[in-house]
Amino acid sequence: MRSLRALHVFTALCLGAFVAAQNIGINANGAAPHPSALLDVDVTALPANGKKGLLVPRMTTVQRNAIPAPAEGLLVYDTSLNEFWYFDGATWVTIATLGNLWSTTGNTLTVLVDRLGTSAGSNTLEFRANNERVAFMEAGTPRTSFGHLAMPPATGINNTALGGSALQNLTTGANNTAIGVNTLRTATTGGSNTAIGFEALNANTGSRNTAAGYRALASNTSGADNTAVGFLALSTNLTGSRNTAVGYQALRDNTASDNTALGYNTLRDNTSGTNNTAAGVRCLANNTNGSQNSGMGYECLQFNSSGSGNSAMGHSAMESNTTGSFNVAFGVEALNANNGSFNTAAGIYAGDGITSGQYNTALGYAALPGTTTASNNTAGGAFAGIGGNFTNTTAIGSAASPTANNRITIGTVLNNNLTGGYGTWQNFSDARFKRDVRTDVPGLDFILRLRPVTYLLDAEATERKSGNWQRMDTCTVKDHRATYMQRIAEVSAQRQTGFIAQEVAAAASAIGFDFDGVHHPVDPNDTYTLGYELFALPLIQAVKEQEVLILELEAMNEELKQRVAEVEAALGKTDVQQ
Repeated sequence: MRSLRALHVFTALCLGAFVAAQNIGINANGAAPHPSALLDVDVTALPANGKKGLLVPRMTTVQRNAIPAPAEGLLVYDTSLNEFWYFDGATWVTIATLGNLWSTTGNTLTVLVDRLGTSAGSNTLEFRANNERVAFMEAGTPRTSFGHLAMPPATGINNTALGGSALQNLTTGANNTAIGVNTLRTATTGGSNTAIGFEALNANTGSRNTAAGYRALASNTSGADNTAVGFLALSTNLTGSRNTAVGYQALRDNTASDNTALGYNTLRDNTSGTNNTAAGVRCLANNTNGSQNSGMGYECLQFNSSGSGNSAMGHSAMESNTTGSFNVAFGVEALNANNGSFNTAAGIYAGDGITSGQYNTALGYAALPGTTTASNNTAGGAFAGIGGNFTNTTAIGSAASPTANNRITIGTVLNNNLTGGYGTWQNFSDARFKRDVRTDVPGLDFILRLRPVTYLLDAEATERKSGNWQRMDTCTVKDHRATYMQRIAEVSAQRQTGFIAQEVAAAASAIGFDFDGVHHPVDPNDTYTLGYELFALPLIQAVKEQEVLILELEAMNEELKQRVAEVEAALGKTDVQQ
């Protein structure tokens, strides 16, 4: 009976199987097994309604786990879980139900419940490439990571990393957002940082920093409360805090604190300077260690390096300044060439010629245009102080022009020096501060030598001397030039009264009088001037001298009258006697 059963098995195998040297084929058409298969089961020859499959061993989870020493690759169907399981050499691994798998070539979602993710009870989801983390998400504790080796799973809460190595070393830091390759890469415990762009906040360990742009705040370590927006903005900052940089390379080399830069290359080279504010293309671009500077305008304070306490507003205002400090410039190219200190200029081109001069004040369009190295000058009015590079002068009025050091000039020839008001001019005069007082002021001898005259002023020659004529000669505004030329003609036609300074000087010299009412030129650029109020003193002395003469004449007159009376009386007595 046993032999008969074996015969039947052998006959069945012969009818439906083809046995080769190293492999077996089971089919209905007698085809040889594929050379690469040890067992080749082929159902192609079976009728359409007679196809059959391969049935693997079926067992419960308990039975599966009880298999002694399972071989690597052993496959079973778990009836407890309704899943296929295989042994990977170390543990049993499930083969998910094919209907729940996501295809590498895409899936067609047909119902609202189709989804990718983990089932209830599992809070984490991780993606890997080459067995290295490329994405991680966690429910409950907000953490989101996308990018090769981006933020690890075990970190603080409310962190988001998007980009390769973004937040790669974060441990307990919280409330961080990193978007871009290597953004916030070395951050460990810092919190509330935001980085957007390649290597933005790459080395950061501080908190509350915001960086947006290629390598923005890339070197920052412990610096906090910084904001950088733009290519390489604050890219070198290490420990500096409370800086704000918005613009291409704004505060690029900065390592200090409390600086604000808004614009292309603003405060680009600043390293240790603090409390600087720059707004405008290349404003304070070359500042290195200067502090407390404020600039607003295209290229204003552009070349300032170590100068401190400067304030400039306007296109190219104080552009050339490098080491000058405590200057104020307001207006296009105001103090444009300056490298001195303690200068103040307000107005377009105001003080634009000053180089190393100090303590100058220029108020008005192109005020103090002739001042370069001189100091202690004050000018108020368009082109005021146009005369030259003088020291300690004051010019008030449009084109008012001192001609020497220590001179105050109000107005120009065009207003005939018609200066006045409702009070008298007061000069300093106090006996407590006067020494070597003498009563040697001449009177009549000096006054009688003076020659009062009337004259016509050559206004054009006067304007040429001051330099104002050359300025107006090149003026492109026709109305301005026409008005100017009309005024020149009017002043030249007005007859005026006065002295000739050279004649007054000669009269004083003739009697040895050192008369300070005459100013002698101190250089070829200077002119003679007269202080007409000082003529009152010789006049007073002359009146006093005349008073002495009058008294003498009155005494003589009284004596003569008495003598006449005596003579008349004598003559009258004689007549009576006769």
